[in-house]
Amino acid sequence: MSVEARADLTAARRVLQAADTDIAAFFDFFTDETRFRMGNSDIVVGREQIMAWVGAYLGSVAGLRHEVVEEFYGADTAALRIDVTYTMQNGQSFTLPAVTRTRIRGGKIVEYFIFMDPSPVVAASS
Repeated sequence: MSVEARADLTAARRVLQAADTDIAAFFDFFTDETRFRMGNSDIVVGREQIMAWVGAYLGSVAGLRHEVVEEFYGADTAALRIDVTYTMQNGQSFTLPAVTRTRIRGGKIVEYFIFMDPSPVVAASS
């Protein structure tokens, strides 16, 4: 893998850091063609649709923290095994295991798939 390709793949880590600290910067990683999916939800395409989906999902979440446990890199793809700690607006906090699979081209994310059971977040949001 070239140094340039490796630099592109750091976007997989940077997008998680942005999710934790600056949601606007998180959305800047996506394009109008980015494909996004969490768990068994339908794939959404494009920054605007991703923003709407994430906004609805995180409506009751006060904060996030991602901890990278393992990293795997290919030519244009990174897979990160992570622990995600959610802090809900009611003060409840819990950590869920997940894997993100991120395909990156030109420093932008073209596919972002999150393999996680989001039901604890959904249940805590009800």
